[in-house]
Amino acid sequence: MSRYVFRARVITALLLLAAGFIALWGSRDLPFGTLNRIQAGFFPTVFGCLLSGLSLVFLASVLWNRKRGSASADGSQEEDEPVNLRGALLFIGIFVLFVLVTIVFGFLAASVLALAAAGYVLGLKGWRLIVLSVGTTAVVWLLFDLWLGLSLPTGIFS
Repeated sequence: MSRYVFRARVITALLLLAAGFIALWGSRDLPFGTLNRIQAGFFPTVFGCLLSGLSLVFLASVLWNRKRGSASADGSQEEDEPVNLRGALLFIGIFVLFVLVTIVFGFLAASVLALAAAGYVLGLKGWRLIVLSVGTTAVVWLLFDLWLGLSLPTGIFS
């Protein structure tokens, strides 16, 4: 792995670790509840723990591969997986689109649109794209709104 890719992966792991810690810090005052009666702090705490743990595993893997010599010191080794800045910027744009559409039209519309955009960027087309966006949104709605009774954002027009 080239020095450029190594640095990109370390930065990615550190940003994910920071996001996990931010989620944990933000949920510190929320009631956790029990598995029988989940409260507001449950999902941010679980998400923060998973994100932090997995980012530490990712960081350790990157550092372990570097120590074993998989990463060249001079960056001259041919790279199998190039860093895709265009893809990262597209997904940041999709996230911004998701937030803006959620504010205006609500979570369900934003979820379908963002998942469709993300699937399209990843190369899905046709019925698979529709199943991904509508199906995932339906599962999230059933799980959170109906089963857990958590209200999803409805937007200013609802």
